[in-house]
Amino acid sequence: MNIVSVITGMTIMGIAAPKIANMSIQPFIAQKRAENFGIAEAAAVTFAAQNEGATSLTVTPSLCDAPDPLSNGAYSITCTEGTGTPYVQTVTRSFRLQQCDDNDGNNGHGNSGGYDCSNPGNGGGGYADNARVFNFPTPTKFTGHQCPTYDTWGVNGYNDAQAAIYGEDYGACIPDVAWSKQTYKASNPDSWLYDINNHNGWGNHKDY
Repeated sequence: MNIVSVITGMTIMGIAAPKIANMSIQPFIAQKRAENFGIAEAAAVTFAAQNEGATSLTVTPSLCDAPDPLSNGAYSITCTEGTGTPYVQTVTRSFRLQQCDDNDGNNGHGNSGGYDCSNPGNGGGGYADNARVFNFPTPTKFTGHQCPTYDTWGVNGYNDAQAAIYGEDYGACIPDVAWSKQTYKASNPDSWLYDINNHNGWGNHKDY
């Protein structure tokens, strides 16, 4: 091997070495970012699920910023993992608290059809003329898909987003409490966001 070949080879290696080194750590960077995303997403999704339809906010997780109020009782929660590192990942999820408009004292049930915060047993929207009423209308058609964990009834934007993509006749997602006969029977009508009594022909709920 002559001196020219040696010098040429060393020059090529000198130019390529940094690029090779950078390529070698890319899988690690991707893995670390994916791990951080999973942690942040879990915190955001869990908080959103816990507060969906609740009457007040729970304690904000340490990974998350204080919930950001949107409109009509809706909030967003943003959670971050890996702050101060090149692998930081941030996730935002939205949810909606129960709306109150019947604070008339603990008289057993509400009067106007809204959720009566003074009667906390009426989570499904309260009563009107001794009949249950709910905060949202029952969809006329369902898809075969379960609602996502960040919008467990599909009423906080998920169904609207699907309709915008697939058309108004696409149908609504199925709430987790109506996913099977077992979950339906085990659910609490006080927490339903719309009326699913006798869903799928499974009979009247015993607590309806």
